[in-house]
Amino acid sequence: MSQLKTFAAMAVAIFMAACNSNPTQNTALDTKRSDEDSTFNICYSSIVKKDTVLLNAHMSGDSVTGSLGYKLYEKDQNNGSILGKMYGDTLRGMYTFMSEGKESVREVAFIKKDSLLVEGYGALEEKNGKTVFKDPQQLKFDGIVLAKAPCK
Repeated sequence: MSQLKTFAAMAVAIFMAACNSNPTQNTALDTKRSDEDSTFNICYSSIVKKDTVLLNAHMSGDSVTGSLGYKLYEKDQNNGSILGKMYGDTLRGMYTFMSEGKESVREVAFIKKDSLLVEGYGALEEKNGKTVFKDPQQLKFDGIVLAKAPCK
């Protein structure tokens, strides 16, 4: 039970930090020391014209926790937390964020291609108050491309 409390406290801390973070900063420390290291931080970014997307996350085995922010030109800025898992070269997770004063939860997916992460898109549906992919097997990975970025 104490592990559950510790995890819950950590999730709240990550969520609070993500909500207060600016999506134009990479704030995690890059701590991967070798290819065999299974616990490390990752940072990816995409800055194209007036659009910015940043992912700062902590990898522990196949679990991923961190912050994800979208600052897209002429759209609402979204900053939030991501809690997900790696399935081979694919990161799937739930993105919890604030938009227009309301908390939302949306499933996200990224595929790793060399040193890049490419966002996946597909048909969506509402389930239990969350926006999820109707068929994750039908995702198309041709969305926003994020490049590995130094963690600062």
